[in-house]
Amino acid sequence: MIKAIIFDFYGVISSDEYHDWLDRHGFERGGELKNLSKEMDMGVTSIDQFFESLSKLSNIPSTDIRQEFLAFSSLNEELLAKILELKKKYKIALLSNASSSHLRDLMIKAGIDVLFDQIIISSEVGHIKPSKKIFEYALSKLDVKPNEAVFIDDNESFCNAASELGIESVTYRGYKSLLSNFKEMGIMDN
Repeated sequence: MIKAIIFDFYGVISSDEYHDWLDRHGFERGGELKNLSKEMDMGVTSIDQFFESLSKLSNIPSTDIRQEFLAFSSLNEELLAKILELKKKYKIALLSNASSSHLRDLMIKAGIDVLFDQIIISSEVGHIKPSKKIFEYALSKLDVKPNEAVFIDDNESFCNAASELGIESVTYRGYKSLLSNFKEMGIMDN
């Protein structure tokens, strides 16, 4: 029986401002840019250091990059409304590879931090998806077994990692598709 639903943030609850920025400016997602993101997600570098490093690699002022991130960020309002409904019956968690200060600020400003029983951010716990440890940490914070949780992420490899632990996983392909997945799992009727 499902007791907890764990959501990714970027690409599910919110647009993925970093990947969107890379795409808008024609940058590849690998190499040094991927390493920058990974270091920030691990908490090795701060969000300010991340923007400065992006600036050096792109020759775009860090203040402009930061403004673009904010300007093009958008929340999935339909999904947030559904999470509010799901919260009546299930434990709800957020599990994201991100900078703690940046993500927490976004969530508090949007007033959505209260939707989650647990907020697990990679830079706070020192593990990033797809590490088995971050999923185990999330399960322990929710006090559920792997077969009692569902994990939703737009990254298929992260979903595969969760599935290997016995967590039911859904690769996010849009709101309507997620509703169909929920219905198949018996999570909701509509």
